[in-house]
Amino acid sequence: MSMTLRQLADALQLEFRGDAETPISGVASLAAAGASDLCFIQQRKYLARLEASRCAAVIVSENLAASLERPLLLSAEPHYSFVRAIEVLGLAATDAAPGVDPSARVAASARIDESASIGPLCVIGDDVEIGAGTHIGAAVVIERGVRIGADCTIHSRVTLSGSAQIGDRCILHPGSVVGADGFGLVEHAEAWKKIPHLGSVRIDDDVEIGANTTVDRGALDDTVIEQGCKLDNQIQVGHNVHIGAHTAIAGCVGIAGSARIGRYCKISGGAGILGHLQVADHVTITAMSLVTRDIREPGVYSSGTPLLENRLWLRNSSRYKSLEQLAQRVDRLEKNGK
Repeated sequence: MSMTLRQLADALQLEFRGDAETPISGVASLAAAGASDLCFIQQRKYLARLEASRCAAVIVSENLAASLERPLLLSAEPHYSFVRAIEVLGLAATDAAPGVDPSARVAASARIDESASIGPLCVIGDDVEIGAGTHIGAAVVIERGVRIGADCTIHSRVTLSGSAQIGDRCILHPGSVVGADGFGLVEHAEAWKKIPHLGSVRIDDDVEIGANTTVDRGALDDTVIEQGCKLDNQIQVGHNVHIGAHTAIAGCVGIAGSARIGRYCKISGGAGILGHLQVADHVTITAMSLVTRDIREPGVYSSGTPLLENRLWLRNSSRYKSLEQLAQRVDRLEKNGK
């Protein structure tokens, strides 16, 4: 879709400056932008790149706009407004025709809204429910009793099992698995006995789950991901985990069983959270951190050793062995000093 600068400003409810008839039909980075593309900047250091860009218009904040003479849109949140512009211009739309592909296998008891679309080679089991406007990509497996709400996008090769319940407007990316058994075992007579998993998974509205991320079903109670959570690729969510609303989790995070994560948390890439722990609301955990005890107060938490030149790391690592001896020595000196 092509819009004029004025039309786009009206749709985004933003003030504009420059030629109102400037045509805008796409979006791009500053370096790749063409004569009809929209860009955005948030920091002054990018002004030089903007000067060299061929973009038709740019979204900027008021404090950056004064020095610019090109068409622009004014926004207090340029990045957010840029994302909204992508939606308004129709650049993120997926055109999937309603209906079931002839190669799909659909159980007779499945309830699929007539406005939903089912892609090729899908397998949909008994008592599955799929809501209005939902798109199911190719080779998706949806097992017995799963419910998917309205306006969801389930990309190719997703597997849904364990009677998982998916809310409205959710996005599941390729290869994600929701509802598989968790890693539940009991040790007996020097062998492992599998714990039957009787719980399910509940995913609330507006949740996004990245490619090859796994969300295990609960052993007894359900695993729960509350409204608005965003999970990156290759995350492991163990059985009975509860993740609070609007929490964002970056790639390769591992969350062990029965951990409870608060609302509005940010968990950076590669972090690990041990089982049965509680993390308060509004907690940020930095990359590669290991959470080994409850976090009861909001704030930013870190662990681990930042990258060093190898010879320095080896030297510091060897000194760790002496920390206890050094601490005892300091204690003795302090006592003698008194």
